[in-house]
Amino acid sequence: MDLETGKVRWSVDRFHAGTVTLAGETLLVLKETGELLLAPASPDRFQPIAQAQILPATVRAHPALADGFLFARNSDTRSNELVCFDLRP
Repeated sequence: MDLETGKVRWSVDRFHAGTVTLAGETLLVLKETGELLLAPASPDRFQPIAQAQILPATVRAHPALADGFLFARNSDTRSNELVCFDLRP
């Protein structure tokens, strides 16, 4: 969104529920389905550069990012998993 005009710069309809976290110049999008997408934070477009299924659905907890490590968990009563990924270059 352009903060001066309020104009939406781009939008993506296929995400439904999930979280978006800014890590430096990269957007980390964790979908409710457990899919993680990484994309450059750009006002021009959303173009993922990486994606992976990191957890089984249903992911409703917000992930945490600390010192380049991403922590995420799901709330599926069958598997309740906590994962950690090293996102450092």
